[in-house]
Amino acid sequence: MAIKKKKISEFPLAKTLIGLFTIGVDSENKSVKVSLEFLKTSADNANKAAQSANTAATKATEATTAASNATKLANTAANNAVLATEKSKEATQSANTAAENANTKADAADRAASSANQAAGVASAQASNAGDKADKAENAANETTKTNEVALATIARLEELEESLVGQYKMIPTAMALTYPKSITLRNPSALRIAYELFPSNTGRNVLFLSDDNAVSVLPNGGIIVRRAGVSKVHAIPTENTEIYQTVEIKVVEPYMRKAASSAIRLTGSGNIRLT
Repeated sequence: MAIKKKKISEFPLAKTLIGLFTIGVDSENKSVKVSLEFLKTSADNANKAAQSANTAATKATEATTAASNATKLANTAANNAVLATEKSKEATQSANTAAENANTKADAADRAASSANQAAGVASAQASNAGDKADKAENAANETTKTNEVALATIARLEELEESLVGQYKMIPTAMALTYPKSITLRNPSALRIAYELFPSNTGRNVLFLSDDNAVSVLPNGGIIVRRAGVSKVHAIPTENTEIYQTVEIKVVEPYMRKAASSAIRLTGSGNIRLT
């Protein structure tokens, strides 16, 4: 029986990839049957992964913008604190001046009282007037004492306010130094970490670590967990000033031994290595 040939254009169009196959070659250069449904599923998964990556990048950009705005607000608050400190110093100077004036008035009142007493002893006819002057002088002295007490309390309160403002608004860090192992041998049992120091020394102490988790993972306190041989990138980000972040690379290598000379390596009876 003769085989009837058909052109591809004569066949109906497929409405789905399920159950369809094509021919391909595997890694050993052997012909294999390839499912078109599998290729479509892989392509769909790749598209979903790309969309997820774009969404994560958008969120990271938003987080960076929010951190920048927070930094600007912190700088504004620090400037306001400096202005408040200057005003408190001016108020303190005014209070000191008021206290000095009060002391001067108190001295004048004392001299007036002394004069009144002398006048009372000189002439009995002026005793009543001298008594009145003495009473007034005593009242003035009492008022002066009260003024001194109020002035001292004001000075103490202003000093407390100045200390509170200085402690509340810390300086933001402007530089960061990192200490970390650049190369780690796989299965190394030592506890390793990324140490950091922020400058100036009286700034915040918070640093965020972000790792790609390829060769190593990094804990929030900087501790390093070795995963596999390879290279990892780690971002160290100060939360008070994200603009001074640093990115470092940590390499994990397989254990190895290198012979420095052409001599042979032997084991002693106790199991130690000996070069001969």
